[in-house]
Amino acid sequence: MKSFNLAQALKHKNRLAGEIARAREIVQRENSRKESQAARADVRAVFDQCVVQSRELAAFKGAIAAANAGVASGDRGIYGKLNLQAELRGLITFLKSLNTKEGEEVECVGFLSRDDAVRTVYVATIARDEVDRLVASYQAEIEQLQDEIDEFNATTRITLSA
Repeated sequence: MKSFNLAQALKHKNRLAGEIARAREIVQRENSRKESQAARADVRAVFDQCVVQSRELAAFKGAIAAANAGVASGDRGIYGKLNLQAELRGLITFLKSLNTKEGEEVECVGFLSRDDAVRTVYVATIARDEVDRLVASYQAEIEQLQDEIDEFNATTRITLSA
């Protein structure tokens, strides 16, 4: 396990967030393409790396929040869970907006009576049914995290001086 000072952790967190944003742009742009066009990126590999980086980002955010709160132990507890939940929600939002256009489409090209029908076949690396499965899986993980957060909130006591 690598150790970071808080300044390094913040820089790494920002770098990860930028890499995730770039990866999501690539996946969004390249996921659905005309069958006749060559793939310009390995969408599956970029997406999988994006998921790994999102989880890493959540861990960094949790560690930073714990450090800012003065938690020195290796267990980031509630902070890690809250940040992972937020990252998974962001991933679900991204997946729901992902272009998954597939199949044949007929387009009219030309003007008035000179129209020609052109058939175009679209393929998607990450298809709509996979998006649905991923969303359901991430949603189940969010719900499990929420149960753990609810348990923490119900059992954690604070003391305030009047």
